[in-house]
Amino acid sequence: MSEINTLAAFYAFSGGALWLLGSLVFIGFDKVNIQANRWLGAFYCIMACAFTQLFLEGFGIGGGFLIHLLELPRWAMLPCLYMAVTYYTSPSLPKKDWLIHFVPFLLFLLFSLVYLMPIMFNAQSHLPALPSWIGFIVRYFFFGQMVYYWIVCFVLLRRHQKNVKMIASFTEKINMEWLKYLLISVLVLILIRILSISNIHVTYYSPILYFLGIILLAYSTLTQKSIYAIETYQPEEKYGTAPKKVLNERLTLEQVEELKHIIMRKTVGEKLYLDPSLTLSVLSAKIGISTHELSYVLNNGVGKSFYQFINELRTEEAKTLLLSEDTRHLDMLGVAIRAGFNSKTTFYTTFKKATNLTPKEYIKANSAAS
Repeated sequence: MSEINTLAAFYAFSGGALWLLGSLVFIGFDKVNIQANRWLGAFYCIMACAFTQLFLEGFGIGGGFLIHLLELPRWAMLPCLYMAVTYYTSPSLPKKDWLIHFVPFLLFLLFSLVYLMPIMFNAQSHLPALPSWIGFIVRYFFFGQMVYYWIVCFVLLRRHQKNVKMIASFTEKINMEWLKYLLISVLVLILIRILSISNIHVTYYSPILYFLGIILLAYSTLTQKSIYAIETYQPEEKYGTAPKKVLNERLTLEQVEELKHIIMRKTVGEKLYLDPSLTLSVLSAKIGISTHELSYVLNNGVGKSFYQFINELRTEEAKTLLLSEDTRHLDMLGVAIRAGFNSKTTFYTTFKKATNLTPKEYIKANSAAS
């Protein structure tokens, strides 16, 4: 019994860590991502309720009413995570349909207030047997909800990471890689919960496994970066790319070729790609066309995203700089900045992808050839 209690104590550690993390995030340790962090803080606080409940049950502390109160907000947990990810990935878009995600929680709350709690207040009463279908929903709906919302959150993140390459030539500060690791940490917790149902060994060690997963979760959260101000590329259809038929009616093949030559002439001829802060809207303004037309011509006429187009031009500039006598005094970061990159990471990644060589290997290979 003492060994079981020792393991159950990890539920207390997990619950305490989540209460602290949720309070810290909700209050706002990051003054930029405020709305998103409030939803994320609510997600952590509800998760803390779940682990507090497991701790009390493990040690036989508290009555049924307290346990039920801690369990009550559980169906709102994953919708809170969804709302947080929504605000992180698209903070400027309206969230008109947010309440619909909390309908199951509100129904369960209403069911509890009308049916369960009055019986719990009466010590002489016992909960009557519920219909089997209600028991099934209460028992298994949460698992389906966890899986569904995790998938939706991951899709939102991947869409955001794809979107930033449509509008920006730099991604380190806006691709929210930390959020990917946060979602992976949540997935680990979900898998532990699912496996603990069928595997007795996972069930036995689940308090420790949960605690380790929450450490990863806390690290991912506390290393988050602010959402930097950048325009959002909005296709003509609200939640997808505009139909090609509509775009083809606007731009003929001849117009696409003509705009392609203008884009290349302005971007390459005036070396606009050397601006590290160049974005889709900035380039479209310099060329004199809309962002949708520029994006369409790049994707269909050049066959590249904005990110690929600009960074490949910067790579060609970097090749020249690396072999130039005038820039031999520069280190790799200096070459990267001179070529228009705003970070060494993007420079190395793009250069290696384009040439299959690192910048130093490129210098060595061309020095040997000459």
